[in-house]
Amino acid sequence: MASSSTDRRPMLAPNQLLWVGVAFLQVLLAGLFLLDWRLPVAATLAGMLGVLALLHPMVAVAGLLGGRILSTGSMSFLRIGGLNIGVFEPMLGLALAVLLVRAAQTRRSLTPWFPWRHALVFFWAWQGLGVLWANNAGKGLSELVAVGVIFATTTVLLVFVDDYDKFEKAVMAWIGASVLTAILSVTTDFTDVAVTGKTWEIASGGGRETGLGQQPNWFAMNLMFGVALAFASSVIQKTGLQRLGMLAVGLFLLLAQLRSGSRGGTYALVIGAFVMSLGLPLVRKWVARISVLVVILGIGWSFLGDDSTSKALNRILMNLGNTWGSDIRERNWMVCLNMFVDTWGRGIGPGGYQELVAQYDWKIYDSIHRYPHGILWGLIGHYGAVGVCCAAVLTRQLYKMNSELAQWTKGTRAEVYAWAFPATIAGYFAWSLVEFNFDDKPFWEFLALYTALYMMVRKANEEGTAFPPLTGGLDPPGPSENLESDDSGEVEGS
Repeated sequence: MASSSTDRRPMLAPNQLLWVGVAFLQVLLAGLFLLDWRLPVAATLAGMLGVLALLHPMVAVAGLLGGRILSTGSMSFLRIGGLNIGVFEPMLGLALAVLLVRAAQTRRSLTPWFPWRHALVFFWAWQGLGVLWANNAGKGLSELVAVGVIFATTTVLLVFVDDYDKFEKAVMAWIGASVLTAILSVTTDFTDVAVTGKTWEIASGGGRETGLGQQPNWFAMNLMFGVALAFASSVIQKTGLQRLGMLAVGLFLLLAQLRSGSRGGTYALVIGAFVMSLGLPLVRKWVARISVLVVILGIGWSFLGDDSTSKALNRILMNLGNTWGSDIRERNWMVCLNMFVDTWGRGIGPGGYQELVAQYDWKIYDSIHRYPHGILWGLIGHYGAVGVCCAAVLTRQLYKMNSELAQWTKGTRAEVYAWAFPATIAGYFAWSLVEFNFDDKPFWEFLALYTALYMMVRKANEEGTAFPPLTGGLDPPGPSENLESDDSGEVEGS
């Protein structure tokens, strides 16, 4: 005889389900503790961070930016093929999870439009096609993943950094992560954070700060992105004490990156300061003063017994004219040009440069300098004419963005950033002619944050709303004459 519905075991009540879940979580954490005591601690912190990020997405943005700046090969805890998994990758995963949840709640598009999107999409497609003839498909796929990460981080920043208050918070997160990186690198010898052993023999003689295991030049360029932001932020602080504090932060970042002995970082900062001086009269009078102060502090720091800093500064000063003196760069550039010619302008495809260079220059192949030494040269060798055209289109879009922002933000609180970002990018571009790969450094996150500023200012310009003024308080003065209507029409849809 079939049992009646009243004989069935009742389901657990909601409060009972909660207790079952808590008990399961406790057992899980206990099991992790038996494996390694750090696992339950990390799991608990990750859970707390996840809940906080869901409630406040800017937490995920701050974690994403901080993870990108702090992330180095020596601090990675897992390696999958050619990919290092460290601080940045979990933060990116958290940010994407929050993005998906918010998109499901608000039905918001996950493909926001931005001015250089088409150039990046076309480059990604060409890169994917290039895997078919790549010499090393595994490394080629890694480069495809790198561009996918660029799309992911750009999407996160454009979606969540959608007003000026959030933009300034993101800038503070960037500066804070840069300061933390500088502090950790300066104290590496005392804290054993990211001990590198013999990873970078180039620094073994002293005078080259390795920066949490980063190659000295990479470390300098990572910090370089935060220097102009800190100085720009000091201009718009409310009180004199806050301005002095942010100015001190900028000086600390500047001196910390100078300790790497990197001429590239120094060149980039000088170029950036020059660009800001040309565009922003408010900055012009401070450039000379800060320059004198940096020289005094550098000399003082060197003579107070810091032998490493003294060697680093001497290396920069004594080698300013030797950028073109070595044949390492020129030999790699000739290899890139030969690859371009041998493939009839198609390029060798993503990956494989280190292996193929043996066919062109055995001296380079037998050294540690087996990379193109310049973004443009890498594009010529790997992606040919199509890669160079994509870079040209992106550069043109950036120039247009710079011109429009300079006009739209004039006299507003955003004006200092409308010059600080392009100035930093100009310095990076200048040195990228002789160093770096296209996916190196936090450049793309920096560009995405700058693009977020552009998109919100463009929207304000079209709607006729105003940003707070550069001086005279923080409250908006009403409709601004500086935000003129844009003839380009409405913002393109996603």
